[in-house]
Amino acid sequence: MKEGGLRTKGILRQSQPDFPLISIVMVTWNAEKHFRQALESVCTQDYPNKEVIVIDGGSSDRTIAILEEFADCVDYWISEPDQGIYDAMNKGIQLSCGDWIGFKNADDWYAPGALTMLVKKTKEFPDAAIWYGNSYSVLQEEPLKLAPFITNHLSLGGNPGIDHRCSFVRGEVHRRVLFDLQYRLAADLDVFWRLKLAGFVFRHTGEFMAFKRFGGASDGTAILKESFRINTRHGGWFFAVRSVMWSRIRYIIWKTGNAVLLFLMGKESFHRFKSRRLQKQG
Repeated sequence: MKEGGLRTKGILRQSQPDFPLISIVMVTWNAEKHFRQALESVCTQDYPNKEVIVIDGGSSDRTIAILEEFADCVDYWISEPDQGIYDAMNKGIQLSCGDWIGFKNADDWYAPGALTMLVKKTKEFPDAAIWYGNSYSVLQEEPLKLAPFITNHLSLGGNPGIDHRCSFVRGEVHRRVLFDLQYRLAADLDVFWRLKLAGFVFRHTGEFMAFKRFGGASDGTAILKESFRINTRHGGWFFAVRSVMWSRIRYIIWKTGNAVLLFLMGKESFHRFKSRRLQKQG
């Protein structure tokens, strides 16, 4: 086991009356390709009271070396084998001290000002236990092209649902409601279901808070099977089947619409219309 960060030097951040502490948990494993960008997007947030916790699964690449470059930003990191991403996320939750807990994947990044906007919203609507925003999907790296992904908790269990990369849960709540390790790909959906059924208030910022790259097991078909199990468990068999059918219908409509637009507009105009081109950050 290896560990480091400001806490190991006796520096522990605390919540302040005007600046609640936000804990950002990052889970890594051989993540050197995009990790620096992800970490910079957290460390350069203009919000002054945040803690960064990195749970590494025992990387053998330069992930730890990158971590050590951010010694003044990372509050605590640990590198040791784990039982998968949700086991690592549970460790991060239990190590956190924040009033709010968010997660940032090692290959995604936050939009500038995301944490400041979050705290502003939490003060306006103090009843919420879960805040979430929208995200951009990365269509192309160079030059960067992005497509907006609009989230909605009212469609939880279906599409679009909530993107955990731009969601935040009250720390006191999340430390009681951990990820269920029987799920390997969609345990975040299970957590949102449990929070919803427990009566906690969800609120949507309407802002774009994060950028996400495609890839990994969660973008395959296996996650659909696991999501179906979770939806059946919490919403019943009829709800689960209806969600699958509705998602397929939405997908067919989306694909058909894209095909028609591509035919009418041509490839270049179609891509300009469907995507957003931004200067690459980080």
